[in-house]
Amino acid sequence: MDWQLVWDSFPLIWKGAQFTITLTAWSLLFGTAGALVLALMRLSSVKLLRWFAAGFGWLFRGIPLLILLFFAFFALPDLNVGPVDGVLLEPFQAAVLALSFWTAAYQAEVIRSGIIAVDPGQAEASEALGMTKAHYMRKIIIPQGLRIMVPPYIGNSMTLLKQTSLTTLVTVPEMTLLTQRLFSNDFQFQERIAALAILYLALTTVFVVAQQVMERSFRLKV
Repeated sequence: MDWQLVWDSFPLIWKGAQFTITLTAWSLLFGTAGALVLALMRLSSVKLLRWFAAGFGWLFRGIPLLILLFFAFFALPDLNVGPVDGVLLEPFQAAVLALSFWTAAYQAEVIRSGIIAVDPGQAEASEALGMTKAHYMRKIIIPQGLRIMVPPYIGNSMTLLKQTSLTTLVTVPEMTLLTQRLFSNDFQFQERIAALAILYLALTTVFVVAQQVMERSFRLKV
């Protein structure tokens, strides 16, 4: 293997990596916000909200992400439902939409499991003190559940980062697509793919370190 060629591959692939990071960040932001809403809906006393949240999780965890990407990019422009006559999205927008829905479905279960793992006596004591559900969920239950949520949440986030490689099929110029363009020009597969793998390892390592820092912080607060 020509390690000089591996090194020379980094500048162009890093341009794609910036798309990958941005795509992951926006999808994680929107997905986490949606996941929190869905988790609270699953725990609601309103049956319709519980059914909606459960159906959302069933749908978007059951359909492969690749199909969600294809739907957002190829099918939405032809959508004709009532007043909606097609939704044309740029590749990056379609990718964020599909990844956000996918992330919300998975992270909702992480948040819900963290919340229900907290001792129910905490909620009962809060209600006895006259606190509203929204207040004690925000101040007591969710902060305690974070300790349980962190490992699976980070694990799903790392998966999201790696799944962004699928967006190459809807022409998002992330680092997998740029790597493919490199080796399609000179057929130097080993070196180009090695550079890509090293960058993915570097990015996922950031998540691993973040998880360790957060877990250490929680242990110090005990």
